[in-house]
Amino acid sequence: MTEEILIGIRNFLQPYLPLLNSHNVDYLIRDHWSTYVPEWIRQEERINLYDLFEQRYQESLSAKNRLEELIDEIIEWRKKIEQVTYTREKFEEGILREKDQTKSYKFITRTFMSQKKEHEVDILAPVINQLANMSNADSIIDYGSGRGYLGVQISHDYDRNVLGIESCEATAHSGERRLELISKYQKELNNNKKYKTTSTIVNSETNFENLFYQTFDSYSSSFLLCGLHACGSLSCSLIYHFVENSAVRAIANVACCYHLLEEKFVPNPFTKLSSENDPCSFPLSYRLIQEKTKLGRNARMLAVQSFERNKADQTLNAGLWYRALMQVILVEVYQLTSALEDIKLGKINRKPLTFEEYVWKALNKLKLDKTKITSDIINDYWTRYESCHLQLHTFIQLKVLFSGLIEMMILLDRLVFLQESIPTASSYLVALFDPIKSPRRWCLISLKEKDI
Repeated sequence: MTEEILIGIRNFLQPYLPLLNSHNVDYLIRDHWSTYVPEWIRQEERINLYDLFEQRYQESLSAKNRLEELIDEIIEWRKKIEQVTYTREKFEEGILREKDQTKSYKFITRTFMSQKKEHEVDILAPVINQLANMSNADSIIDYGSGRGYLGVQISHDYDRNVLGIESCEATAHSGERRLELISKYQKELNNNKKYKTTSTIVNSETNFENLFYQTFDSYSSSFLLCGLHACGSLSCSLIYHFVENSAVRAIANVACCYHLLEEKFVPNPFTKLSSENDPCSFPLSYRLIQEKTKLGRNARMLAVQSFERNKADQTLNAGLWYRALMQVILVEVYQLTSALEDIKLGKINRKPLTFEEYVWKALNKLKLDKTKITSDIINDYWTRYESCHLQLHTFIQLKVLFSGLIEMMILLDRLVFLQESIPTASSYLVALFDPIKSPRRWCLISLKEKDI
């Protein structure tokens, strides 16, 4: 059933991939509204698609037009996904079953985590502890450990050996400094020898037993691999080691940064190379590989958008209008016609700016000649395109309606791959986090059968 839903989502998304792979900053210069948006949606440019989606999700009414039919199709696929995935409550009650009775000390002082990160760690740490118990895993390996938010919590709360693996030395050292800061407020952490880090790049040849011994100076023969927002192909690497290494008894992986994921049949836009022979590139499942399934980088980038979060805070994409209008100026005034995709402006300023202020700061950042433009010219651009602003708002909403299906196509591909590779393992896709607090909320969990 899971594979049927995966294939169905793939087929449903296929005709919309040009829209989903359009680059938002090119919205004006490439006339995305007329190029990618069907005429029967353009007629509804003033409608709030988020409100319409929620209304139709909650009510069973016949569709009055093609837009409502499209939204109903997206809702139908979301409801099918609910049949093969778990809510946090359903997973804890049906799979974990017993409430975690392990004594938890929990931090009572400063954790040096954002509220978002605390939300994620507070939920995921006890789940990992229970999964380690269920799979008889001796030790935990925090894959792409970053600053050690998750690993430190697990080692401290549940008295477990946790090895944090982080490829970036600077990030690993930052995590060590964070632990030192926490120790000043919570003295028992000064003697905590349960959490250690190593800076290394994991590949197909990595031997976790040896790595653990080199770091802890003691042996461990069974592991649970976990990753909280493991970027790009790192999540697939974690799955690869679970499948190939008998010492890895379980995994719990929350993925992120899908735009950094390599694809087998879509060249990387920067290296121009495909990754057809890379076992950690999308897709993983046999059927999608056989049919040379493609997504595209911008579609994968859209997968990190949360419908719930975008609806709750519709200022999230407010800067896109300024950026799209700035792109027109870069093309028409500065004659930049190539390598536009390489222009990165990011957040110009934290405080609200007028469009004119934004342009001057952008030109400073790009080191472009400011004598080529005047305040009058900037304001003329604003006046000329102001009527398109509302259309961009609808355009973004339309794309976000598809975001959850793109993410689920990536994650269901991984779930199906696990079911193909280790049929005896128990594999689950669980919505662990609040989608408003943490848009990338899905955790892929798998446990091998216990040895008899």
